[in-house]
Amino acid sequence: MGLELRRDKNHNLRSKWWYARYTVHGKRRFVNLGVEVKGTAPKTLRKQGNMAFECSRTLAAAKLQELLNEANSHKAAEKHLQELYEIKSGESVEKVPVSEITSRWVALPTRKKRTVRWEKEQCGRLTRFSEYIEKKYPSVEYISQITPKIAKEWLEGIADQFAPATYNDYRNLLKGFFERAGHEAGVIQNPFAGCDTKVKKTIHRQPFTQDELTAILEHCDAISRPVTLTAMCTAMRRGDCCRLKWESVDLDSGFVTVQTSKTGEVAEIPLFPVLRAELENLPRVSEYVFPEAEEMYRTNIHGLSWRFKQALINAGIKTTQVKREDSGRQASVKDFHSLRTTWITMALSAGVPMELVRRVTGHSTVDVVLKHYFRPGREAFRDALETAMPKMLTGGEMSEDGEQKSETAESTLKTVRWLLKHGEDLEKTAILRKLAEVEKGMAA
Repeated sequence: MGLELRRDKNHNLRSKWWYARYTVHGKRRFVNLGVEVKGTAPKTLRKQGNMAFECSRTLAAAKLQELLNEANSHKAAEKHLQELYEIKSGESVEKVPVSEITSRWVALPTRKKRTVRWEKEQCGRLTRFSEYIEKKYPSVEYISQITPKIAKEWLEGIADQFAPATYNDYRNLLKGFFERAGHEAGVIQNPFAGCDTKVKKTIHRQPFTQDELTAILEHCDAISRPVTLTAMCTAMRRGDCCRLKWESVDLDSGFVTVQTSKTGEVAEIPLFPVLRAELENLPRVSEYVFPEAEEMYRTNIHGLSWRFKQALINAGIKTTQVKREDSGRQASVKDFHSLRTTWITMALSAGVPMELVRRVTGHSTVDVVLKHYFRPGREAFRDALETAMPKMLTGGEMSEDGEQKSETAESTLKTVRWLLKHGEDLEKTAILRKLAEVEKGMAA
């Protein structure tokens, strides 16, 4: 154990750096100390070189001692932590292998039941991290050996691959895992605790126009068309549309009641006539309303998105993606999820109260008090929606010139002003345009 120089068979230096070979915790290591060899090296290290060489040797020896002290200090801290844990709990610290990070996370208790899709996504991220450790740091066997330096290096490596939101998801997932599982596994310091999140610059999806909605339906194939129509009429997410079950559809009362896969909130959605007619003509060959779409979503989660993208292309809808300033990737502004944005934008612009919109979408982040206490009857709920929403979706009455009946103008004006005041995530230019149109109509 000690300092070494790398030489060729003629005793000439092959590297300008000092190296060290030592044993720590029963493992032999050979490392580059990062100290440059200076001066003239003697034929063997048992002899002395000139002053410059001996100075560099002294620096290398100090670096080696620093590594040994750090290793021993970490070992002592681990032992101390284990002793404290054993005193408090009466149990010994369990060493958790890096390869078991994913399975240990799955076993952690949760307040709310995880959805299958979300759990699969998180497991993929954890597996990616553990595989990186096993490949880049083969000497790191247990999670207690993962240092802040390793964590920071890992995050820096994925920073250019993902948008800030996804980067933060990785960081928060791993930080949370070490917070919850680290103590019993001998983790002295959460390696991700000092890693900052990135500032997110959200690029909002844009709503489709009524003409675009019509064109999209005309160019959808047999599998994607009924699912797309469902999203247009209900604002449900892609997965919720594909996995919609007949037990959630009440044709007698004209409502769909589903528990959203993302938030777990229960959404109550009136069946617009155009969708009701579609569902009434479908055969019930499975527990799922759209069995082919459900199978596609289960086996190839991006299959429906690809089909919808083809429909957009064939419908001549352009500018569906924009370049992100904070990532090398492009952001989608018009895709399947934009159908949800379209529904919400149309509803709010048409004067549908915010509370009713949130009841349909299952959102739980705006005005919790109203969420729990505003419960209008179902019939009033459906009448409000069918009166305000476009005829294309609801089959509701229209005036002779094709515009919505003026009875909703006052409600629209009230809603638009409320949105401007509270800064909702809608295009303010579009809202101002709508406001001017309504005020002009009321003046006339």
